[in-house]
Amino acid sequence: MNKKKKEELLKELNLSESDLKRFIKKNKKQKETIEEVIEKGYTIYKVNRTGKIANYFFEHLSDDIIRKYPHLFERLFDNLKLSGIKLLSRTYLSIILFFTSLGFLVGLLGGILIFLNGGVLSALIKGLAAAIFFAVLVFFIAYIYPGSLAKSRSKKMKSELPFVILHMSAVAGSGAQPAAVFKLIAESDEYPELSGEVKKIVNYINLFGYDLTTALRAVNLTTPSLEFKELLNGMIANVESGGDLKDYLKNKADDSLRTYKLDRKKYVEGLAIYSDIYTGVLIAAPLLFLVSLAIINVIGGDLFGLSINLIASVGAYVVLPILNILFLMFVNLMQPTS
Repeated sequence: MNKKKKEELLKELNLSESDLKRFIKKNKKQKETIEEVIEKGYTIYKVNRTGKIANYFFEHLSDDIIRKYPHLFERLFDNLKLSGIKLLSRTYLSIILFFTSLGFLVGLLGGILIFLNGGVLSALIKGLAAAIFFAVLVFFIAYIYPGSLAKSRSKKMKSELPFVILHMSAVAGSGAQPAAVFKLIAESDEYPELSGEVKKIVNYINLFGYDLTTALRAVNLTTPSLEFKELLNGMIANVESGGDLKDYLKNKADDSLRTYKLDRKKYVEGLAIYSDIYTGVLIAAPLLFLVSLAIINVIGGDLFGLSINLIASVGAYVVLPILNILFLMFVNLMQPTS
């Protein structure tokens, strides 16, 4: 690995040259198996096969794009860090280019085969249009995926955070050291999202030899949850000012549980409003509309040039189910994560 790539890799991992040297020095004396490494208190990540294949074809192109247009994918790379996807930005860009190329080829071949009966030239034009459409669609989905995942993780973390703080407060109240508190949370299966963030803190402490406040600051830069950022900032300020972390966590646990209960109460009150809207828009209004159609049908005539039977059938079997599905999706979107 040349010096430039080495610097880019260290920047991507949020590490300095001294951190890398300290790690090499620490592990140079003996070779350890993966099981032994895990027992030391930190985790390691496996190579992503898809990323490896994508890098084989597009690594140099990705490097050129990042070097020539560093601000073009800046937002994507920021979202990639927040999403928790264990890939380097260059590798993820290679994956985007790889699947975009596949989408182009699939769209081109599929379009040509489907429209081949209309003539070769027509099939080529339509196949090219389909290829561009699929390539743009794949690129767009891959581009917005990290941001969407980061928002989803933030929502789940917000739901888990009150119970994590309560757990940490109980452990800290027993006299355990802060590092031991984080290690206990990291090993717990009860908090699938936040345990991953806490594992990063444990890794920074046990693997790279960071002190607690430096590890908290490092994780604070990459976590998508504003509430978790606030907790980490509070812990940093508490530790550096010589405060009592046990009291801080206890007060924070009380505040977070109170906020959690208020959020749940607001959601239940919102459901009452949604139920009134559902009754008026999706039960009473369609019923009134169908009664009106029945009266018009008895009198005779049509509506906007369409037969009454057609309008009633489309409304009952197409429009109403779609509106109900959209309403359920909206309610599910507004629901706090359990």
